[in-house]
Amino acid sequence: MKRPLLAKAREGLRIVEFAVGFAFAALVVNVLVMLVFTTLSGSLHDERSFLAPPNMEQLADGLTLEQGEYTLPDDVSAALRTREQWAMLIDEEGSIVWAFDLPEDVPRHYTMSDVASFSRWYLSDYPVVTRVRDDGILVMGSPKGAEWKYSFSTNMNTIVLTGILFVALFAANVIVAIVVVRGYARRSWAERDHARREWVAAVSHDVRTPLAVALADADTLAVDDVLDESRRARASRIVSKIGDVASLVGDLNAANRLCYAMEPVDAEPVMLAPIVRAVAVDAMNDDADGLHPITVDVDKRAETFAVMGSASLFRRMVVNLVRNSVRHNPNGCSVHISLTEAPRRIFRKRSCLLTVEDDGRGLDADMLHELKRPPSGDLPEHGLGLVIVRRIASSCRGEARFMESEGGGTRVEIRLPLVP
Repeated sequence: MKRPLLAKAREGLRIVEFAVGFAFAALVVNVLVMLVFTTLSGSLHDERSFLAPPNMEQLADGLTLEQGEYTLPDDVSAALRTREQWAMLIDEEGSIVWAFDLPEDVPRHYTMSDVASFSRWYLSDYPVVTRVRDDGILVMGSPKGAEWKYSFSTNMNTIVLTGILFVALFAANVIVAIVVVRGYARRSWAERDHARREWVAAVSHDVRTPLAVALADADTLAVDDVLDESRRARASRIVSKIGDVASLVGDLNAANRLCYAMEPVDAEPVMLAPIVRAVAVDAMNDDADGLHPITVDVDKRAETFAVMGSASLFRRMVVNLVRNSVRHNPNGCSVHISLTEAPRRIFRKRSCLLTVEDDGRGLDADMLHELKRPPSGDLPEHGLGLVIVRRIASSCRGEARFMESEGGGTRVEIRLPLVP
């Protein structure tokens, strides 16, 4: 089921932010891994890999000319033989002037083109490394198949395409991250929502029966002539409090339904005027002391207004508004209910305006601030009845506005789209 639009938008934005950060981190890690792998596994030119011992450095430093003969330290010679490597020094004329374990299938004379070729690729299928010295070109070879040499070059178009590839990889990582995170989040939301629905349903079911029994007993005591007046009054207060608890259970059930559905269950065209009058009559019947007089003003055009939704939820919405005025003003206040056509808005459907206003002490600043915030999936600690009002209005593609009345009381305006 769907959540309120703004709450879902905020959750979606958090998912996108996380996915972008995750994709960026993944791209950085991928690039670093590629760079490290390239660096460690070998260069793109004719230098040896960092994984291999620096034999060319040892060979170039160790090979010296003494009294017309070239000599090589014993430790360098041992290292070359351990790795089955060979070496030679070619002079400017292309002749070999010094060699170490030179294979028989390696030529003994070279031209400039030969040197250019094997310094870039292979020499008789042997991978070789070259070093230019003052006395010639030093060549060190490894066994056939021991290394893979490949020289790489490209043009700027390829560089541009590589940049585009990285951008595409980043976008792909973002998309994958969003899909994965959203899937995980939806699963978590579903599990949490299912657990909440089951909990509310179980609590409501378990509470209804003892409440009904307690209400029946307290109501009997309230009219029992055997009891004195004070005890009957206490029984009446018990009846009132049990009614408040039963109403709270009903609000929890309504919140449970509306928290997970943008449209009421079994939506159908509902006439609002009869519901408003019926709630007002019930409230006046319950007001035995006359502390909360109610007036109803239904515009003539509003008599036929119908909105798409659930009659039971609309009734609860009006009941909650009237009950809020009564509950927050125990010393008395007047309540005025009006139903009329709302001012037309550009590019909006025709809508009705249901207003419930009292001249009591009004809501505190914290509650008003909470009610003016965008709807979320969490239930508040206080003011659940008014939150239900807002959710019912939202479920019908309408809106609820909470404000102070001119006399300092509470004014609630409910705008609901009319059925065409």
